[in-house]
Amino acid sequence: MRAALAFSLLSLEAVTVGGNPRAGTGVFEPWLQELLDAPGPANAAPELRVAKGLGTKGYNKVRISVVAPQLLDVTDFNFTYKQQFRHRWTDNFLHSALVDLVPGPNTLSIGGQSVTVDLPAEGAGIRGVFWSDPCFSSKWVSCAYADRFQTFEHSIAMLNAAFADPSLNVFGILGDNFYDQTGELTKTLFARLSPDVKRRFMIMVNGNHDNWVCGSPGCGTPQDNFGIGQMQYYPADSVASSLAPQDDANFLDFSVDPDARAQWTTWQNVGTNFVVYHKLGNVGFLSFSGAAGFNDLKPHFQEACQYFEQSKPAVVFLLGHWNGEGMGCGSGMATPELRGELLALPGCSALGERLKYMDGHEHCNYIQERGAEPFGFMIGAHGMDDKCEAQFGFVYLDSTDGRVRLYYFEVASHSKGDRFQALLSCVQANGGLPGCVAGFAETWLDVPAASLAVSDANSSISWV
Repeated sequence: MRAALAFSLLSLEAVTVGGNPRAGTGVFEPWLQELLDAPGPANAAPELRVAKGLGTKGYNKVRISVVAPQLLDVTDFNFTYKQQFRHRWTDNFLHSALVDLVPGPNTLSIGGQSVTVDLPAEGAGIRGVFWSDPCFSSKWVSCAYADRFQTFEHSIAMLNAAFADPSLNVFGILGDNFYDQTGELTKTLFARLSPDVKRRFMIMVNGNHDNWVCGSPGCGTPQDNFGIGQMQYYPADSVASSLAPQDDANFLDFSVDPDARAQWTTWQNVGTNFVVYHKLGNVGFLSFSGAAGFNDLKPHFQEACQYFEQSKPAVVFLLGHWNGEGMGCGSGMATPELRGELLALPGCSALGERLKYMDGHEHCNYIQERGAEPFGFMIGAHGMDDKCEAQFGFVYLDSTDGRVRLYYFEVASHSKGDRFQALLSCVQANGGLPGCVAGFAETWLDVPAASLAVSDANSSISWV
């Protein structure tokens, strides 16, 4: 039996979702246990991770990583970091390097396998898919709609079909990533994603269940993850990589050892491991963990604002998890609150409603805030239940053709029924999501994108 299955059931505290306690069962579902016990898919893609380099390092910087069950002897790619996972999820090994790519397709050879990473030109439109709070198992926390919406099979099939479209650039999950204490759920799903998904840029956000599987620090246990396994499984080029003693090679801050501190009811990690900001095409992204303290991260938020002031993206998306304080979220660190704090900082103050946000935590999908145009978007319904109707969907970002658009695809819901097969057939027949917007998507945002022009060889940007 796997060691993970021997973890104490004391970690299975009840959590509150929409006012109702939802405790996990303590065991994997029989079908899932069969997948865990069986060898991985014979055609499983390498666990490749592609992340944009921290914005201040230059537009062409990209972090290329591979996660494997053993240390790899790779001679055709220079991984500058090669280590067993530390502190959590230690049955994995991380290989990573920050490299320079050129706009357009970049073909890399990694362990004898050819991988193409497409870097959009700076200022070009991009496309991407965003989820939050995805679940498919009730071992740790009850996943209310796992069976009703077949979230495991349907999430995999929809991602693989959507990312067969070469125009997609980025995939993001905004926290509570599979409600997974041990990493087993994460690996089971990712082993079934196609190479076309894994070669795209990924943005992963830290949520409360990524830190304490029960959902709140008050019920924390020694087995909890505190985002430590997460930050190695989805390696980003975060602010931590720019702060000594870290560097581009040793890019993660492991200064907090949760087992040495044994303070399970507080967050056992470093906030800078999760502060990531960059520009991809004509869109700026800033992601963070709400479990960190605002005052600790304020200098880095100021740096991010200065970066956006200089690089002038058409829009900036703040990507967080918590939509309100509590359950491990620090003061001022809920996503809507942090947006307000950022707008008071030099560099970000001029963004106005061009600074938008997406978050989760609440298991519903809707436009969260509006001004002259929508600027807040909740995308937390991907298997969990809440005060809203049963929903299962995702957001599609498209900043091409001089517009910035967000489309919401409802795969299934109480009111619309199960539209999975019809949507999947449309995506497959039309070569991607763009051809299915008219028939299946709600338009949440559609505004002009600012025109950008590269003014010199150093890729500084000027308004046109």
